[in-house]
Amino acid sequence: MTLLIPILFSAWLNGQTAEVRQLKDPVTGRSITWYRSGQHENHHYYDISPWDPQERRLLYFRFDASVTERTATGRYPGSLWIRNVDGSGERRVATGIMGNYHTGANQFWGPDGASVYYTAGAGTDRATYFVHLETGKTGRIQTPVPASKISPDFRTVSCVRGSDWGLYEIASGKYEKLVTLERAIALTPNKDLLREEPSSLQNTRFNPQGGQVLIVHRTNEDFPRLVEMFVYTIATGQLKWVADGLHHPNWRPDGKALLYVHPELPDYFQSLMEVDVQTGKKTRLTKEHVPAGHPSYHPTKPHWIVTDCYGGPMGDGLAIINTKTGEMKQLVTIPLGSKAVKPADGRFPFRNWGLWIPQRRFLNEPRPVWNKDGTKVLFTSEESGRQNLYVVDTSDLQ
Repeated sequence: MTLLIPILFSAWLNGQTAEVRQLKDPVTGRSITWYRSGQHENHHYYDISPWDPQERRLLYFRFDASVTERTATGRYPGSLWIRNVDGSGERRVATGIMGNYHTGANQFWGPDGASVYYTAGAGTDRATYFVHLETGKTGRIQTPVPASKISPDFRTVSCVRGSDWGLYEIASGKYEKLVTLERAIALTPNKDLLREEPSSLQNTRFNPQGGQVLIVHRTNEDFPRLVEMFVYTIATGQLKWVADGLHHPNWRPDGKALLYVHPELPDYFQSLMEVDVQTGKKTRLTKEHVPAGHPSYHPTKPHWIVTDCYGGPMGDGLAIINTKTGEMKQLVTIPLGSKAVKPADGRFPFRNWGLWIPQRRFLNEPRPVWNKDGTKVLFTSEESGRQNLYVVDTSDLQ
């Protein structure tokens, strides 16, 4: 990377140098912090915050130095790390972990930032482990499937596998299976699409208030013919079908609606859609094609939506969308300073999820995630030769 590196912060930690560099996107003018590392790192995904509850530290997975090439589906050795947001105090908290390109070790913060949770991922071991950061105490959550999401009150953990979903209560150590695949199939209006293809439950997400859980149901092909979502209400036990024809849904901050990417055949025109959880009413939030992967609402100003983009006028970076005005513009260019690239094949006038024409220069999904007040977005980029963590300043959004 050769663009605009005016400031360098270095701290000697554990015998190595950690660097934080301040950059400026030459296209958008945005200020960017780069946590520079010689190894591949990721922070989980766009709906899991890498910041602790006080936003003083970052949690991330670091692949071993021997890991130079990765695929989207492989697992590779690495370790779990934390550091202060200024880059200092870097500390390894767990080792002997097999992590993947998308989510690392499914790592997430526990109550008050005192503990971290992760999945070791080695062999047949899919249990969830925790580390208490002050005492070093370690433990294992005895659930039948990996735990990947923690509730907003830090009391329960969401556990999902293809056949069922349930909640693990941290204080009591009790696990309760609440939804089965058969129950979802009984409710879906898309039974015709399930006659020949097996399907599974996945990608659960608590709403911001913690009272409801989004559950995705999809057929198991690489490019599924059906992706739909249900909402489970914890207090009543009700399971409700909400919408289909989507990928990567996410909750609105008030918990009353869900955002998702909606592809339309035959040309895969994509728009961002919002569905009211109570009424089922759907609203199209964008008019132009959104080459989006993982959109999410600004946590305090939900008319702003950030998404990673793959081609078209937004290039291969991050875009910011104002649903009040309908304007979509670049937030971060990846690589920095890069221009938009037109698709090479006229049969697919848009580049979308699952359609890489032409192929991307490097394996990278920016996986943008907001901090609590929406003044920052953390993302990843591989343009330096290693997938590192970056933070872009969004404090000016009104």
